[in-house]
Amino acid sequence: MPSSSHTFRQILENQARTLLGALPDRWGRMDMMSRSALVGVGRVLSEAGLLADDAPVLRNGHNGGLIVGSRRGSLASDLEYAETLLLGPGMASPHLFGYTLPNIALAEAAIQYKLTGPAYVLIDENPFDNAVHEAGQWLSDLPGEKKIMVAGVLDVIPGQHDSEITSKFTLIQQ
Repeated sequence: MPSSSHTFRQILENQARTLLGALPDRWGRMDMMSRSALVGVGRVLSEAGLLADDAPVLRNGHNGGLIVGSRRGSLASDLEYAETLLLGPGMASPHLFGYTLPNIALAEAAIQYKLTGPAYVLIDENPFDNAVHEAGQWLSDLPGEKKIMVAGVLDVIPGQHDSEITSKFTLIQQ
């Protein structure tokens, strides 16, 4: 019987394939926060009909950004990277190092879906509500007529199974 971690990874992988047609080349290197961001953001854009018909990117004429709140940021990846440092500086994992900033998960989603507006993480005790508020503030500053912001919460509990992820996104439009 698969562990809950394996099941959650499979669910994310299947959802990513459905949204994107195939897994991105860098999928295997992504941390769980990045995989969750890629799927969660894609799901919100897809459900709103904002993905182009010919590719999983934001429809032409739309401009958008991504603001996420988190209690822990990239702490789970930071700790995994620190464990590799214990083996010596020459043994530190370069692929984990790339995910030791919380904004990297959002960059993965922003690049995939062609979101060219702001993309950053707020470290906050009230992550979802404050991210939605912040995204609303940014909306009027975006250029163009068809403006969107994806806002939400994304947290991975360090040391837990991958199913211990909080991932919730919403769309804000003008």
